Amino acid sequence: MRSARAIVLAALAAVAVAAPAVRADDARAIDALNAPAKVIQEKSKSWKTVFDAYVAMTAPPTAVGPEFGPLSIWPGMKDWAAVKGWAAANPGMGEALLKAQSMVAFAMPYGRTNVPGNYVEKGVFVGVGDGLEVYVADASYLKAVATINAWTTAEMYRLGEEKKFDEAFTLGLACMKFLRQVADQHLLEEKVAAMDGLCAMASVQRDVLQTFLDEVPAAVTKKFALTGYPLLRPTDGERLRRLEMPEGDRVLAEALIAQLFDAQGQPEQEKFVATLAKLQARREPLSQFGAARRWTEITEVHGSLDATRARLTSIYDDWWRRWRTRYFDTLLDNPTVISRTNKMRYAMVLTMVTDLEKLFALRQRLNAELNGTALAFGLVTYFRDSGSWPGGVDRTYGVSTVKRFDYDPWDPAFGRWQYEQLSSPRAIESEFGQLTLTGGVLYARGVDKEDGGARKATVDGISGDFVAWPALRALSRGTSAK
Repeated sequence: MRSARAIVLAALAAVAVAAPAVRADDARAIDALNAPAKVIQEKSKSWKTVFDAYVAMTAPPTAVGPEFGPLSIWPGMKDWAAVKGWAAANPGMGEALLKAQSMVAFAMPYGRTNVPGNYVEKGVFVGVGDGLEVYVADASYLKAVATINAWTTAEMYRLGEEKKFDEAFTLGLACMKFLRQVADQHLLEEKVAAMDGLCAMASVQRDVLQTFLDEVPAAVTKKFALTGYPLLRPTDGERLRRLEMPEGDRVLAEALIAQLFDAQGQPEQEKFVATLAKLQARREPLSQFGAARRWTEITEVHGSLDATRARLTSIYDDWWRRWRTRYFDTLLDNPTVISRTNKMRYAMVLTMVTDLEKLFALRQRLNAELNGTALAFGLVTYFRDSGSWPGGVDRTYGVSTVKRFDYDPWDPAFGRWQYEQLSSPRAIESEFGQLTLTGGVLYARGVDKEDGGARKATVDGISGDFVAWPALRALSRGTSAK
């Protein structure tokens, strides 16, 4: 079977030869975005299973957002009774996630007309603009995914209070498998949202485990340490090898490029200026004044249609090569094609394309979240079995952890996670305030690549170490470390 990238590239060829006339609806772009999913049987796509359950859900007690979501929901929160009631009232969502986790792909189609009308009413769609607005994509369904993540978190804690720990972590794992499917969608916005969601839900698994640490049986933690989280998507392995780079934004860029050049392959000034000034103002609101004059000047020196397409291809091919290399490979030290692109000759490309550097960093963090969760459950298994923390992570290999997941994505030497069995309490500065750690501490180096001894930590590893265990958020809520 051809890779999703190969199918997207083939579909892009169809977009690239499209006539430059304005279309009422850019069906070619939508077809190109939907091309990879056409090889998957409908019964193997999870989007409808999950979203049928979503449209049937009752509304959450609070709108999902920064103040109400996976990282803020827990049994001690304000209005927990209402949140718990909402979780209990929607068992259909849990059933849908459990069913969806074994499906091949999420594969939700692009275009409002390609989903049921009641989905559109609920905001469950990916809209693609028409004609000269083809570059405008609206992945509205991501709000539904955020609600599903919030519901899963509430339901995990509700089940934990009822001591149904196997059911709780089974549901959490199913949600993460669903999010991993969403992460294979083709737009950057979708990819980032799915990966952010996976980071959050991996963190939630550890929070729930920390909250009920004295009650979760070793048999349950062992099950998820060995045959649960390491098998989120078996082909990914410990380095997320199969996570695809997004190419959907390139599809939309190709569709717009096809419309802004004349028969001689030169910028068609009126459309070129109006469209790109509007696009620039959309992405950089403060730049709208003088944008039209700037684009008029650029028209005189901008590259031809063929040159513009070639530059777009070079940028994405460069990113793709980098995406496939291991972290810290010397190839990554070379300047990117986008950094070496002439800002006037290819201004259109630079305006449409978003630098993917942040996605590379997010992938490393997600790698740490997933590996750290698998290892944390193994360490807790050892603790629950023996009554003490192991002297080293290597003591758990094969018994309660999968050795190859002891891999720190921020270690340039491709080394293992840092672990200490503390002989005395240790203070740590965190985003949740100063906390005291005891027992076993599992942490990765963080973005600075340095071992900070787990004395300062942030949830994304940007400043200080990345602590996977104990779960610092849960500690800050009053759950003591052991």
